[in-house]
Amino acid sequence: MEKENKAHITLLGIGSLKDRALKANLTAALEYLELDATVLEVSDVSQILKYGISGIPAILLDGKVIFQKIVPTVEELCTAFNELLQYREVQNPIQL
Repeated sequence: MEKENKAHITLLGIGSLKDRALKANLTAALEYLELDATVLEVSDVSQILKYGISGIPAILLDGKVIFQKIVPTVEELCTAFNELLQYREVQNPIQL
């Protein structure tokens, strides 16, 4: 049985200008990397508070915060995803 290797990305924000800029950069980075990812957008404040972050906007990859309170560039997002997803593959190799 093949293990699912799809990235799970959570975007936290309430729709502000910074939140929309982060979403645009995230979309561009995913397109550039041709990354197969599930993206969940959370905008309800009570739900955002459950993530225990110190500020929005924020992005989580597989449940771990990778950016918060800033809007990373497309290049910064690409670099982060490449590094973190490679590390994930080394830590959890696909079993045949």
